Amino acid sequence: MEPDYRSSYKAAVEEALAGGIGVYTDFDKERQQECFRVLSVDRDRLLTFARREGIMTGKVDTLKTLSSPKPLYQMVAVGDDTRKVRSYLQRVAG
Repeated sequence: MEPDYRSSYKAAVEEALAGGIGVYTDFDKERQQECFRVLSVDRDRLLTFARREGIMTGKVDTLKTLSSPKPLYQMVAVGDDTRKVRSYLQRVAG
């Protein structure tokens, strides 16, 4: 059975809307690999997070949700960056 990558989406959006950095696991169909989507309502905060964690993604998109009157900024971490996001998640959880 395939994992449900949408399970942490709602929590990630809520965290981003509260002013934090929200992260959820996804599957990148184009690259055929697991990835993390990192969300924030503040583009500068998202870029600062990426710099601090050493995430080298090259693109920030906007994500429009029904939960937010304005779009969320989204960065997709793939490859080696997924290890860096996992490390961050372990630090904040533990």
